[in-house]
Amino acid sequence: MSGSDITYAGRFDGRVAIVTGGAMGIGGAAARRLAREGATVVIADLDEKAGAENVRTITETGGKAGFVTCNVTDEAAVRALMNGTLATHGRIDILANVAGVSTKQAAVYDMPLEEFRRVTRINIEGTFLCTKYAARAMMARKYGRIINISSTTSIMPTSFGNTPYTASKGAVSALTRQWVMELAEHGITVNAVAPGPTRTPLTEARGPKMLADREKLIPCGRIGEPEDQAAAIAFLASDDASYINGQVLVVDGGLTVVRNATQQ
Repeated sequence: MSGSDITYAGRFDGRVAIVTGGAMGIGGAAARRLAREGATVVIADLDEKAGAENVRTITETGGKAGFVTCNVTDEAAVRALMNGTLATHGRIDILANVAGVSTKQAAVYDMPLEEFRRVTRINIEGTFLCTKYAARAMMARKYGRIINISSTTSIMPTSFGNTPYTASKGAVSALTRQWVMELAEHGITVNAVAPGPTRTPLTEARGPKMLADREKLIPCGRIGEPEDQAAAIAFLASDDASYINGQVLVVDGGLTVVRNATQQ
């Protein structure tokens, strides 16, 4: 049994969680995990079909979830997401900023400015906007858990032609630490998960060779699954992590340790 197979029934009873990018992949797994442990989950995503399917999966197994169509780069849409959640559920306890995109591969000297802006807008501005409005709701109750999604690329570049994604995830790690300075006094913790290679629709779209090549390097001997990242998100969202603040939790099966060792 892996850590991702273990759940803690009732850990989030009475809590309301918003998961952006919660239709599938890491966000989808996080939504299911939080709901399984008692949270009422609001899935915010642009993929209405996948979002509805994930809501159905959660509710059919006894969980509580709803779906809201939301573009995280649209300030009005994000404000409506937060206000709607407050109107329906009366509170926001947990925000998992999972919505994000990867990069069309190109070296810096060939990278279109439009691509750089597309990736950084979604990954950085989306995280900023959701945190801005969720934090206001959390401050009113003097309680909150914000979990961002960074990446091991923010620690060590892992592939050629990844400039926008690497920059955006480095920014997410930096913002995670910055927001501790601004939100801790209000009872809000801010942490991040930095996934290593994980089997998601985004990574699988890059072809099987990429994941197979990475798998050979991982000490744990396997590619990460969305549930591995969801377990870390759930931990950081829980009261077990109440004294953990401003940290970037690497969940990569040991890959960055090995890569660091081989380069020394």
